[in-house]
Amino acid sequence: MRFAQAHKASTYLMVAFSYLAMVSGGGISSGIALGGLIGLVASWWWEPPLIRYEKWSWVWTISSLLALGYAVLAAVATGDYLGVGAEFLMWLLVAKAFNRRAARDWQQMYLLAFLMLVAGSVLNADLTYGLCFLGFVIASTWALTLFHLRREMEDNLLVKHAADRASERVEVRRILDSKRIVGPRFFAGTGALSFGVFLGAAVVFLALPRVGMGFFLKGRAGTSFAGFSDAGTQLGGHGVIKNDDTVVMRVEIDPKYGGRDAPEMHWRGVAYDRYINGRWTRSENAPQTREITDRGARPNRERHILFATDAPRPPTDDEIDAYEASSIRQDVWLEPIDSDVLFGASIPNEFEYTSSLIPRKPRQFQNDEMHLDHAGTIHYSAWSVVTPPPADELRKAKKHLPFKFGVYLQLPPEITQRTRDLAAKITAGATTDYDRAVAIQTWLTSNLTYTLELEEPTSEPVDFFLFERKKGHCEYFASAFAVLARAAGIPTRQVNGFLGGEWNEYEGYVAVRAGDAHSWDEVYFAGYGWVTFDATPASDQLGRGGTGWRARLGRYMDTLRFQWTKWVIEYDLASQLGLFRDVGSTLKRGAMAVKGAVGAAWHEVKDHAPISGTVGGLAVAAIAFVVARRRRAGPRTMDGGRAKRRVRGPLATSLDAALRALAKAGVAREPAVTPRELAARVTIAAAEYRELVDLYYAAEWGGRSDGAAERRAAELALTIAAACTAAARAAKRS
Repeated sequence: MRFAQAHKASTYLMVAFSYLAMVSGGGISSGIALGGLIGLVASWWWEPPLIRYEKWSWVWTISSLLALGYAVLAAVATGDYLGVGAEFLMWLLVAKAFNRRAARDWQQMYLLAFLMLVAGSVLNADLTYGLCFLGFVIASTWALTLFHLRREMEDNLLVKHAADRASERVEVRRILDSKRIVGPRFFAGTGALSFGVFLGAAVVFLALPRVGMGFFLKGRAGTSFAGFSDAGTQLGGHGVIKNDDTVVMRVEIDPKYGGRDAPEMHWRGVAYDRYINGRWTRSENAPQTREITDRGARPNRERHILFATDAPRPPTDDEIDAYEASSIRQDVWLEPIDSDVLFGASIPNEFEYTSSLIPRKPRQFQNDEMHLDHAGTIHYSAWSVVTPPPADELRKAKKHLPFKFGVYLQLPPEITQRTRDLAAKITAGATTDYDRAVAIQTWLTSNLTYTLELEEPTSEPVDFFLFERKKGHCEYFASAFAVLARAAGIPTRQVNGFLGGEWNEYEGYVAVRAGDAHSWDEVYFAGYGWVTFDATPASDQLGRGGTGWRARLGRYMDTLRFQWTKWVIEYDLASQLGLFRDVGSTLKRGAMAVKGAVGAAWHEVKDHAPISGTVGGLAVAAIAFVVARRRRAGPRTMDGGRAKRRVRGPLATSLDAALRALAKAGVAREPAVTPRELAARVTIAAAEYRELVDLYYAAEWGGRSDGAAERRAAELALTIAAACTAAARAAKRS
């Protein structure tokens, strides 16, 4: 590749990586990102002789002023200074790519590319940023190295010729078009060097103390969901996302509960108590979530223990410890969504997270929910009892309703009489709330069908679902169960969260996807609390994931994204200390293993001394043979071939002998001094030395050499050596 093309290609590759690092996170609209990409590609050919820069300079100046004005107005109007600034940065880069003339233009492109990489660190939290960052490090090493060489050429690079001739200007264009300056070995060597720098930077990143992403940033935009907001949810919200496999939550849990054959887990999020006109919301009178906070249980951690609304007192430390021992722990990494709710298996009763995530303004929660303001991906732990009480125990529950629990029996006046009659019909003959709830659940799963095809109801939504449509998705089944149960006098609330998730066998976690969004119900039993009931029949949930190679590859890629989130995006002091402990343990085990292997090898050598000596001698001989052969072959040239050793002729040998004699006499030649330049300092046999140098230059650079010149050079060398010896003796006598 020609030098100029190599420099141009490496620069554009560097720019491309920084551009993708900024736009691939979704923080910039796809239309603007595509337009910028097209502009960068088109700028590749925008150069002489195709165009003249002077002719178009006024167009780019006016366009840049207009772009600046638009960016200022858009930033003030939207408040999105980072996003608008990133878009203006894209414009500056495209404009500079179309106007690259001299070295300063290339420098400005490098600066803009670096700023885009910095902006991408905030706008792009995905694994793609890490890959682009690695590509940027390698490409920037190539680009900056070649840029330095190019700038030296364009700034009147001079080549030193013979000392008796004036220096001559080198034709820069000829060098830029040369194919001999850089080759595959240059790119391979500098690429390997930059990769080593990248690994070193990664080690520094892991070693430096840190405070976590949320210390500096307010957060990044999250996935939008219907059903998790304080405003409530309208029937039909989840149906449109059932096929979305975007991962919104990753949960490390015991494989017994998360393995591929384990039953699907309900991941509870929000609960609603008021139903009016097909919409679920929280009422002002809904019971507050009761919890106690423990900030001293573990270093840098804050623990929240939730307890029953009708409990006479908070739990004691012994009761909390007993609950944790009988619970299932979940370590959750929750991606940004447009809600601050925390999710947990079944009905979680304990949450724990780092103290740096403590919200600035405490909120009051309802319906046993837990919320937490957070920036970016959040890591927390939850504890849940996932096994419900035995049916016989629930049948014995007393008919007692705690204070404020009347909201869980609320029914709006628009609930039709035939809906109420259906509830009475289904529960006829059942003597306990548990049997009534089971009867309603069985009737819904047996008589109605699941579908994602939505249809606008022509009457009250639950009535329309039960008697006309007779099919719907999870929200309709959950709403119908709650309405029928309340009509039968059973305290019930509707719950939104996720069901199931894909089991990742590579890292041992459940990847909960947007399409796993689900609705179900909770029924209250005095003395036992809330119990999960899910009336939705088996449907086309995304499930645990496929077993084909594409599904396995997808899970492996998600594992890489998960590791990126854990060790880069949300890497904090707790993760750092844990990493150091793991590294220390690994090094200790490795040292013990090496020590044992060395000891075993030494005993083996001692037991077989003759054979070991023979094998060792042969190995040393083989290594010596390879080294000697490589030294005889000489060094490699840039194109990969072997450089030929320079043969020293008789004239050069004579000059070397004269230089050695002069050095002994105190007139040594420094490496940067030519033989002719040394003549100005030689006083011993000066005329003979100058004559010898002229013969040497004529032979080496003029090709004029014969037997007479060689004999004369040998005589001159002997004369110079004799003069040096005489001078040395005279110096001693004096």
